[in-house]
Amino acid sequence: MRLKQLELQGYKSFANRTEFVFDRGVTAVIGPNGSGKSNVADAVRWVLGEQSFNLLRGKKTEDMIFSGSDQRARLGMAEVRLTLDNSDGSLPLDFAEVTITRRAFRSGENEYLLNGNRVRLKDIAELLGRSGLSRRTYTVIGQGLVDQVLSQRPDERRALFEEAAGITGQQAKRDEALRRLDETKVNLQRVQDLLQELTPRLRHLKLAADKANQARQLQADLHALLRTWYGYRWHTLLGEVERAQQGERSAADLQRQFQADLARLEADLQAQRARHADLRQHLGDWHRAASALHRQAETTQRELAVNEERQRQLLGRQRDTALEVENLQAQEAAAQERLQALLAAVTTHREAATARQAAVRQAEEALAARQADRRVRQQALEQVQAEANRLLAAQQAARAQLTQIGERQAALQKKQSEHAGAIAVARQTAATLAQRVGLLEAEQAAAQAEIQRLGNLGAEQAALAEQAEAERRQLAAALNDVSRESASLQGRFEVLTRLRSEGAGFAAGTRAVLADLSSPRPQLPAGILGTVASLIRVPSHLETALEVALGGQLQDIVVETWEVAEAAIAFLKRTDSGRATFLPLDTIRPAPPIPVPRGAGVLGVAADLVEAAPRLAPVVAYLLNRVVVTEDLAAARRVRQGLGSGPQPTLATLEGDLVRPGGSVSGGSSARNRQDGSVLAREREWRELPAAIEALKARSRQVESQVRQAEQKRQAALDSQRQLRSVQTQQEQQAATGREALNQVQRDLDRQRQAERWHTDLARQAAEESVTLAARISALQATLTQHDAQQAASQDAIGAARQSLAALAADDLDQALAAARAALATAQAQVSTQSALAQQAQMAREQAIAQAAARRARAAEWQAELERLGAHVRELTSQDGRLAGQIKTYQDQIEPAEAELAKVEATQTQQENVANRARQQVRSAEVQLNQARLELERRQDTLARLRRDIEHDFGLVQLEQSEELAEQPPLPLGALVETLPVVETPPEGLEAEVQRLRQQLTRLGNINPDAPTEYQEAAGRHTFLVEQVADLEKGAHGLHEVIAELEKVMEREFRKTFRAIAERFKEYFSMLFGGGSARLSLTDGDSLATTGIEIIARPPGKRPQSLALLSGGERALTAAALIFSVLSVSPPPFCILDEVDAALDEANVGRFRDALGRLARDTQFIVITHNRGTVEAARTIYGVSMSTDNTSQVLSLRLEEVPGDADERKVEAGRAG
Repeated sequence: MRLKQLELQGYKSFANRTEFVFDRGVTAVIGPNGSGKSNVADAVRWVLGEQSFNLLRGKKTEDMIFSGSDQRARLGMAEVRLTLDNSDGSLPLDFAEVTITRRAFRSGENEYLLNGNRVRLKDIAELLGRSGLSRRTYTVIGQGLVDQVLSQRPDERRALFEEAAGITGQQAKRDEALRRLDETKVNLQRVQDLLQELTPRLRHLKLAADKANQARQLQADLHALLRTWYGYRWHTLLGEVERAQQGERSAADLQRQFQADLARLEADLQAQRARHADLRQHLGDWHRAASALHRQAETTQRELAVNEERQRQLLGRQRDTALEVENLQAQEAAAQERLQALLAAVTTHREAATARQAAVRQAEEALAARQADRRVRQQALEQVQAEANRLLAAQQAARAQLTQIGERQAALQKKQSEHAGAIAVARQTAATLAQRVGLLEAEQAAAQAEIQRLGNLGAEQAALAEQAEAERRQLAAALNDVSRESASLQGRFEVLTRLRSEGAGFAAGTRAVLADLSSPRPQLPAGILGTVASLIRVPSHLETALEVALGGQLQDIVVETWEVAEAAIAFLKRTDSGRATFLPLDTIRPAPPIPVPRGAGVLGVAADLVEAAPRLAPVVAYLLNRVVVTEDLAAARRVRQGLGSGPQPTLATLEGDLVRPGGSVSGGSSARNRQDGSVLAREREWRELPAAIEALKARSRQVESQVRQAEQKRQAALDSQRQLRSVQTQQEQQAATGREALNQVQRDLDRQRQAERWHTDLARQAAEESVTLAARISALQATLTQHDAQQAASQDAIGAARQSLAALAADDLDQALAAARAALATAQAQVSTQSALAQQAQMAREQAIAQAAARRARAAEWQAELERLGAHVRELTSQDGRLAGQIKTYQDQIEPAEAELAKVEATQTQQENVANRARQQVRSAEVQLNQARLELERRQDTLARLRRDIEHDFGLVQLEQSEELAEQPPLPLGALVETLPVVETPPEGLEAEVQRLRQQLTRLGNINPDAPTEYQEAAGRHTFLVEQVADLEKGAHGLHEVIAELEKVMEREFRKTFRAIAERFKEYFSMLFGGGSARLSLTDGDSLATTGIEIIARPPGKRPQSLALLSGGERALTAAALIFSVLSVSPPPFCILDEVDAALDEANVGRFRDALGRLARDTQFIVITHNRGTVEAARTIYGVSMSTDNTSQVLSLRLEEVPGDADERKVEAGRAG
């Protein structure tokens, strides 16, 4: 067998699928540090099933999977496939090649495959174990194993030799045999203990089985008699129960009928309430919608009034503007006429001035020669005259403007007066209307508040009505519960009274005495007080203890005198009614109480713990002076121990355990221990029930009164709600009228305020224009004053100039020229004056035209505004009509709905009265039903007691004095009663025979019904255990023989292998060191199980010494010699050497290579190395390098396929490594 192929994918650094093919001999794996060479050795370990992560250089399964890098994502699975050449059949498989595959996932799961088939790790280990691979720690040898061989203690080094000897399998078998031997010894001891325990128990079971068989026969006879007795009573009671059930069904049918009628009425009433709520909801919605529409209509009407008032104002403004335009047009026409006249005058004056100018030129030409020196004076005169003419024209223009402004001021003052009057009237009217609006708004607010208050009160009353109805329903339900509970308690009291009078649970004699006392004509004399159970008062927590302690004495009858007791006994004998025990008060002599030590768990003497009438004190003392109550059996035992050898009381525990003075202890679980079925509990319940019934009756009366009060509250709330609704409707109508009046007044007020604002605006505009005109008048007057002064100065200057000029005129020519010039100046002044007046007229005309155009533009704007307002008014009028129609629609809905609401309320009241009467019928029917159910419960209670008696007697027979027979599997009651015979009259003496059989069963004592079965089982188990002891002793002897044989084989093989390895070690040591010597020795040759192996080495030129004194190279060569010795003695099919030559220099590597070549004849080697000398021994070389994505890449080189000298190729390959 050899290693043929290794495939890796995703294992550690081998992310890509990588394949190694191995030939015989030596294969070298080379590469730089960190390239992943050693991962090849780890992969081989891993695929062969290695589970130690320390050996695999990891911590968990995920460390075996490629973890990724910056350039490559991590993988989710690692897989290694190892293919073995099995042509020699080393592996017990019919395959020439065997492929072992192991996969690991990041979830931690591992998967194993054998030739592609999934197998378990155990299967792989067993397969390899048969070939020795799984037992060899040196299949993969790394530096760790070398260091371990050198550093181990001698005793630890022994494991390597044991594995080489191949005795690890025998060791495992020996250890397994030792473990099985220990288990066998433990089992043998356990079985012997069980036999010692079972043998005495077997004798007791034999006696108990015989006793159980006798009791089973007696029970069979008793059951046969009881079937007849219970057949008679069962069928009689069944008839009574059927009649009671028929009565209960009739009452239930009547109650269901009344309940159905009530449910129908409640449904109708609920529908009326829903209709009532629906109408109120709709009315509320309609009222709110109508109010909203009223508010919208009021808003629309106010807006409509404002727009209408605005229309009227605009129409007035249009009329005023038209008058102003007419005035302005008249002013413009007058200015046009004046302008024409002035222009004609200017033309005439200019023509005259032209003629006079010609005259002046003629005169000047005539006087040119003579008047050269007068030119300067003449020029001055002309300048003064021209200035005077200009001033005169300006004065005339200013006076014309003053006239026009004065006329405009008069018109404005008239308009201001008119506007002021209109404003005063509007303000007075608005004030009056505002006061009216305030009053109407206050009235409206008060009306709305009153409507809201009435609505809130109505809602409160409705809520009160609903609350009262809910309270009434709740109280009615509570009343029904109280009635049912009261009827139930009353029925229970009657049942208990009847059971008490009949003496239920008592002996026949006691029942006969009690029945006579309750009969109309008693035969017994007076003086019978009652049973003990009915005369004492026992706290509830002590009932179980005292009932167990008193037992049958609870039915003892207390009488006043001995004579009464004698008469009662005579009555029982005479009527053959059984026996009874009587306690005459005049003869009872109680024993003195026993002093009981106080302590934890001791409640006291029973006589001190119960209550009774003072005259009954002797009876209580007689019965209970020597009964002590404790909490549990432990306290009872302490009491007995405290009393020592003195008189002992009867001790009863709260759980019903009983310790008698003689020392016997009774206890356990029994149906009689239940308080709800005890005589004392029944008596206590009978005493307490009347008070509970009376409390429930009082509660019933109280609840009935509360129901009536709730109904009255509901009716009062409904009446108040209807009254409030009527008043609210009236208030809403008055509020609607008030809102209409308020809206009308508000519209009038808005119109007056709009008129006031309009007149105020016009008055303000007139005032502003008047102020402007006054300013212009002042300015013109100042200008005229200035012009007057300047004109006077000009006239003085003209006079002076003329005088100066006249002085120079020496002849007529001068005078003629002066006259011509004067005429010319006058003509020119008139032209200037007329031109100025024409300009003023032109300005006035243009101003009138501009003002008229402005007025027309404003009139056009107002006309557009009027058209817009007209459209809006029409829209508002249409909207007001629509709102009025909608309001009318809601009013048409509200009125019939309110009428219907009144009808619904009346109908609802009638239906509630009918429903109340139906509820009374339901309550009456429920009372009848409760009475019928009570009667049925009475019959069923009697039948249940009989059922319990049947179950008791046919399932677990309870004997007198709280003694129990062994339990038998209970019979199904239904199947049992079906088989009971129908007996009209029971046979004579039946009860006496039943009592006789019960006494016989009592004398037998406690019975174990399983004793026969237990005896058979115990006998069979005893036989089985005896056989087991023999088998275990035989097995232990066989294991001893196997262990001895294995130890002999292991010792023989170990010695043989040790001697062979020691001889080879000497050879390889001398071979690797080139001389020297070494030896192996056992530290304890007599005990191979504990002996260690010591190594003594003597390198060449040195004395013998231990490993600790060798150098590092010497230690490495010594370890290599030892490993080669082991491999030569026990050669594995293949071996992986992982850098075991790392510490060797080149001189020693040659010898190492020679030794490796020698071993390669029998073992296939895969050498992971950096050493060139080691590579020279290989036939195939694999180079491993780390790529840029942190994955290992592999290149292979088969030397025989490469041309050239083989030695040179090996050297080059070694250098590459």
